Amino acid sequence: MLQFNDVRVEAMCRLYSKQKKRAWDGEYLDVLDTALNLTLGHKRAAEAPDLLCRNVIRDARRTIRRSQATARQNAACRPLPDAARRRVCTTVTDGAPTAEMITHDTPEARVIAAETLQDLRAFAFTLGAHGPACLQGMLDMMTVADSAKQTRMSVATVERTRRALREHAKTLISVAA
Repeated sequence: MLQFNDVRVEAMCRLYSKQKKRAWDGEYLDVLDTALNLTLGHKRAAEAPDLLCRNVIRDARRTIRRSQATARQNAACRPLPDAARRRVCTTVTDGAPTAEMITHDTPEARVIAAETLQDLRAFAFTLGAHGPACLQGMLDMMTVADSAKQTRMSVATVERTRRALREHAKTLISVAA
């Protein structure tokens, strides 16, 4: 059972005063609100107001970060109602898939992307028989070693081809801009 002692009351007063000082900062107010809720937890040790304030603010930040990560994971599982909007899913450092942003797919963007890919494919054919395969390896996000193994070319040849394709893509982008 929760017992209001002087330490908890003092810690809550300090948190409320911090809340009044930075009333314009919404993120900090969320942290302080969560910290106030954590202060009321009956399992939390309350020995000194300084330690209690520091601990609940630290724990509140962790709680908010954890809930944001969970919300991103849950959002990545749900389908979007609009077919023209797509998720860009990536993998974070711990290996968990997350939906980073939503892009808008327009007919104009599709035409520009198709024209750019068509120009890159035409340029890849001028590089030799390995050019289109190296371009496809880049589009498939293959490593240089995997692309070299698939095309049966040396790693140096694949790197040179990729470098030429990147340079040509830069010129295409600079011309389009």
